Amino acid sequence: MARLHGAPALVAMALSLGLVATACAEERPAVTADGGGEDQGAEEQGTITIAGQEATNHGSEDVTGASEIEMEVDDFYFEPTVLEGEAGQSLSVSLSNEGGAAHTFTIDDQDVDVQLGAGESGQAEVTFPDSGALVFYCSFHVSGGMLGGLSVGGDLAAASGGSGGGGSGDQPPGPGY
Repeated sequence: MARLHGAPALVAMALSLGLVATACAEERPAVTADGGGEDQGAEEQGTITIAGQEATNHGSEDVTGASEIEMEVDDFYFEPTVLEGEAGQSLSVSLSNEGGAAHTFTIDDQDVDVQLGAGESGQAEVTFPDSGALVFYCSFHVSGGMLGGLSVGGDLAAASGGSGGGGSGDQPPGPGY
């Protein structure tokens, strides 16, 4: 068997490694701006409009009748992004910051402001609105789309979150604006 020497050997080795790397690479599903794509698993991605603001969409969960839920807080989204429940329902939210940056889980109307350093966990007690939707957000990253909503069959585009009725509805209130 002949041995390759010099430049041809390096080219052959580089091509072989490239083929192996391509064959072993993880295939990622295509994602559209509305969260669609080939894979509609638990981690939907894309955007959703909440209170007139583009939010990073990582799905919704119906928590009707539940008393607690676990929520992932990451760079820079909440998962699930939307919680659907009943009017007046109380919910204990276990928050886990799996990102590398500090984040908050903030709801102005309910005086909720849980601050989480990277890798930290926390707890928030929330109550669903009587109707419509209520915004929660990260006070550090809301302008980057890090917000979500508590929905009672409501229109997320008209969600409120600030004290005094939520203002114009164009953006959720709070730091970052």
